[in-house]
Amino acid sequence: MSNETEQTTDHDSRGDADGLEISLWVRRPVCGPRTTVIDRLSALRTAGDLDGFSVTTWPEEVALTGANREEELLATIEEFEDWAADRGLSLRPPFETRTASRLVGESEDVLRTPMLLAAAYEGDDLVGIYPCTDGTKTWTIPEFLDALEAGEERSPSGAGEHSVPSATEGTTS
Repeated sequence: MSNETEQTTDHDSRGDADGLEISLWVRRPVCGPRTTVIDRLSALRTAGDLDGFSVTTWPEEVALTGANREEELLATIEEFEDWAADRGLSLRPPFETRTASRLVGESEDVLRTPMLLAAAYEGDDLVGIYPCTDGTKTWTIPEFLDALEAGEERSPSGAGEHSVPSATEGTTS
């Protein structure tokens, strides 16, 4: 299994620079729940509820130390974590840092990636990351997609008293 990322670009992007687009990050193999999410994104795009999406596969673990560091991927993950932290949210878990033993006597720090992560963009602005948590409530990718399918701009009615976080939440003007 490769430790590198691989991107497949959508999926008929309509070219509206301000419309909602999703970057879906998945671990290999792309099957089961991962293909279900891709199918739902495709249906949303076809229905006009989404301008486009891309799918990027990432490794199960990313080296944080040593010669195998993937700087570009780590910078993207840091951007996601900073976005969440600015809104009082966390992406951990499912991101998890641990020490992995590679050979007898050798180890390195690694970041375990989630099976699925969706980053929502309006134009160039990151407006949502799923899953995320405020420590009490976790917002999932299925909840986010349910809200889009219902035409509820990332605020599903089934989310109880907490709506799904978006760019306008947790910020002050």
